[in-house]
Amino acid sequence: MTIASYGEDIYQRFEYLDSDAAKALMKLIYSARNDGVWIVSVSAFRDVERQRLLFENQVERRGSIEAASKISAPPGYSEHHTGLTVDLADGRFPKQDITSQFENTDAFRWLQKNAEKFGFEMSFPAENKQGVMYEPWHWRFVGSENARAIFAKAKNLF
Repeated sequence: MTIASYGEDIYQRFEYLDSDAAKALMKLIYSARNDGVWIVSVSAFRDVERQRLLFENQVERRGSIEAASKISAPPGYSEHHTGLTVDLADGRFPKQDITSQFENTDAFRWLQKNAEKFGFEMSFPAENKQGVMYEPWHWRFVGSENARAIFAKAKNLF
């Protein structure tokens, strides 16, 4: 289900989520707006080829597959492949999307207090069991039985 458009002109892309996750996200976004907070989706479903390009870019920037894996999932292993994960930003601070500075926004503070009500949780909090870099912008939908089953293994590591 289409949930958003991000970018303009040749950089414009459309974002997609599983229908249950998309409906929950729309409810979350409108609830936040009612509270004066502007949450926007900047990245959702990714196919394996798109993830391959992102991962290869990180390998080049970081110098190794191991270092890149702390920043970006290898193709075939990204939560974005499930259609249940979305990267969120504060619409008032677009330059802070997909950065740790997102944690200093009203959108992040609102998500910490309210995301669970809509079936979302932060995938990679600080010092997460998976050893993935802290990503305050990266949220997964766990509000359905199917979604909980998909992420159960990641949540119960170690």
